[in-house]
Amino acid sequence: MTTNMIPTDTPTDTYNPLKFQELVLYVAQQSEGDPNFGKTKLNKILFFVDFLGYGIFGRSVTGATYQRRDFGPVPREIAAARRALLDQGAATIEFQRRFNYPQERLIAKRGANLSVFSPDERRLVDDVIHELWRHSAISVSALTHREMGWRFADDREVIPYNTVFLSARGLTATDEAHGRYYALHRDALATPAA
Repeated sequence: MTTNMIPTDTPTDTYNPLKFQELVLYVAQQSEGDPNFGKTKLNKILFFVDFLGYGIFGRSVTGATYQRRDFGPVPREIAAARRALLDQGAATIEFQRRFNYPQERLIAKRGANLSVFSPDERRLVDDVIHELWRHSAISVSALTHREMGWRFADDREVIPYNTVFLSARGLTATDEAHGRYYALHRDALATPAA
């Protein structure tokens, strides 16, 4: 499938490299005790933070560009952000084995600058980390494979933020009843009350 089926006329968020780096550092810092935290899980947490941010706030948290990869969405900017954090001495990389697979962990060497996030953004990040805590790299990748944006995109193709609003769930009888009601009463519903 190709993304030509997906409208891409949503506003593009401006990428904020400082905010993205601080998000990467904060996620690494908060995930220090998570034995499943590694490169793959980091990428998926970033994806959910930005896409849920778009769905909730009408804008992503960092403006990063996510592309479809075999194991789920990956931000294009992640290599540069990690390199910058390593060069600054703000983080290091630790290699280990997890379930007989290599795991590459980003270890925060300083606290993230949280002043770049609004209180709502920080709550969202904390909620995503909490919800994904029990997931391994394999299970969190499987979660992202359910996302319609990932499913519609071709390999290495950009996943538009507006795909957060797409669902694979079929309509329920209640959904259909609501749709019929709104279709029949749309003029009355669109008129503001006096």
